Amino acid sequence: MSSPLIRRRVGHALLSQLLEDPELAPALRALPAPALRQVILRVGLEDAGELVAVSTLEQLREVFDEDLWRSARPGEDEAFDAARFAVWLEVLLEGGEAFVADRLAELSEDFLVFAVSRLVRVLDVAVLTAWATDPREGDLLDNVVETQPCQELDEYLIVSRTEWGWGAVLTTLLAIDERHPDLLRAVLGRCATATHDEVRSAGELHTALRGEELLLEDARAEREERRAERGYVSPADARAFLALARTAPEGPEEDPITRAHFRELKAVVAAGRAAAPAAALSPPPPLRQLLAEAGVEAEAPETAPAPGSLFRRTLAELHERDPRAHQRLVEELAYLANVLIAGDTSAAHSWRPVEAAERALELCDEGLRAIADRRGSDPATAQEVLLGWGAVGVFRVAWASRHGAG
Repeated sequence: MSSPLIRRRVGHALLSQLLEDPELAPALRALPAPALRQVILRVGLEDAGELVAVSTLEQLREVFDEDLWRSARPGEDEAFDAARFAVWLEVLLEGGEAFVADRLAELSEDFLVFAVSRLVRVLDVAVLTAWATDPREGDLLDNVVETQPCQELDEYLIVSRTEWGWGAVLTTLLAIDERHPDLLRAVLGRCATATHDEVRSAGELHTALRGEELLLEDARAEREERRAERGYVSPADARAFLALARTAPEGPEEDPITRAHFRELKAVVAAGRAAAPAAALSPPPPLRQLLAEAGVEAEAPETAPAPGSLFRRTLAELHERDPRAHQRLVEELAYLANVLIAGDTSAAHSWRPVEAAERALELCDEGLRAIADRRGSDPATAQEVLLGWGAVGVFRVAWASRHGAG
């Protein structure tokens, strides 16, 4: 594995080449968000300000969904990383205060309320004034003001709840106040309501300054709904599917978790909310070569025929025979890769997208062979099995063989 110093040098060289070639800027703006995030990680977020500045809103939103939520172990629910968000604010501020204010204003209000509440607590000055009439409460409030970074902004007192990022947070809030005052009032008002719902006195506030965050479930639900529109699978659904898959199906069947996923995806497509799949946004050759040289995976693995892979060979044959069935199988492969990324607790590390796609192909090949061998080795038999069982079905056969309870 390369050292951090080597990775940093490679990242800086990549950034220089990306920014110095004006023809690459449009290609960067069309790059799938997972690949853009890899570029940012390779460069280093703290040094990627110029790269972030040329990204699109949709890229930024998707990168936030990927980069700001972390799980302690593979397959576990992800938690919002407030420290990482503070770093993102510092990077966005490199583009100027107007830039960070306008970019954040384009995101959802629900996300801003949640993210701000993770970094600061917002208190209504009128409520604090009422608390201060009690000498005991007044002393506690004085202690809060003296020991925590804070700033009064109109009718609100903003109190830092972390030891880092205060300067970036305050600058960002003031920038939003300058350019989008109505939005900031709405965000601060909702944050204040959440704070006062949690604490009823200065004494409770003093204790709660390091307490659990509010609004987490709403933010997580909003993120999962947005990611579902792009075909992602929630960790809970992914774990449930893999637990179900520990028992091999006796015949072709569609499990309720998979059925619900594709029913929701179909509804999203019908409503016109589905995002274009990442695979449809292939980088041009110069950018693809540059990213490959830097170790950035911009595309999923090919599903074309490969030596020794019955599944890939059969899938390629179906492309000519039945394009609609082929497309359905490819969509199932994407679903299975996302299941592994979100819910595979048996993995030694979290799956990267390309790794998960390769693993899904491998398991589908194993399952297809197991079923086809029971019926004969004729190519038509493999096609019949794959059309009947689908990628999900043959995957479940292999998963049960490897991870079955019995």
